[in-house]
Amino acid sequence: MNDFQPYLIQNAHPQTYTLPRLKHLPVREQPAFRVAKDSDACSLAELLAVIIGGSTQIETAERLLAQFGTIQKIAQAHVNEIAKVQGVSNLTALRLKAALALGRKLLQPEDERPVIHSPEDAAQILMPMLAHREQEYMVVMPLDTRNRMLDVIEIYHGSLNSSMVRVGELFKPALQRNAAAILIAHNHPSTDPTPSPEDISVTRAIVQAGKLLDVSVLDHLVIGLSRWVSLKEKGLGFS
Repeated sequence: MNDFQPYLIQNAHPQTYTLPRLKHLPVREQPAFRVAKDSDACSLAELLAVIIGGSTQIETAERLLAQFGTIQKIAQAHVNEIAKVQGVSNLTALRLKAALALGRKLLQPEDERPVIHSPEDAAQILMPMLAHREQEYMVVMPLDTRNRMLDVIEIYHGSLNSSMVRVGELFKPALQRNAAAILIAHNHPSTDPTPSPEDISVTRAIVQAGKLLDVSVLDHLVIGLSRWVSLKEKGLGFS
């Protein structure tokens, strides 16, 4: 057997030449047609396929669901994690994140935005987003002059380190939305929300930057599995 034979055998597998499933479907059964006709009657795979686009959209949508299990987990995943799925480019991953974020906004009418009166109010919103994450995520919640939540934006993904976190990035969503204040939160994958020295150092830098930018920093919450800690209530980084 020569050096090229294994390569030829591997690539001679019938699956190599299988046409994408989209090519075999009648037009009326294709995801785009079904979504145009009645999007509410479509499956998750069909809805995802239309966002993904391309000839292998059906297979890619099914791989996404197989990888993450639920649409909620896809929505929570980082763009880089989504883009690791075969058939999903970085641009497609961004489109998926944007589409899922639009869906969340649709369920949150403008006049019913949550009002943050206390750390408990913020924690109720943020715990479901952060408590079960296996890696560390930092989010920012911009607030208007009436302390109504404008959004929750993921800013940072990885180990929280004062030398790595760009404080300016935390304020960008607030400045873009003309927010009066922000609330910062991040999770501890260890499930213990006790603030670390790095947490306190980052908080101090954020508070000082907020004073320069005239954007109040209401709090920094550290989220554990079933508990959370308010650094402001503890007087850590806010003095």
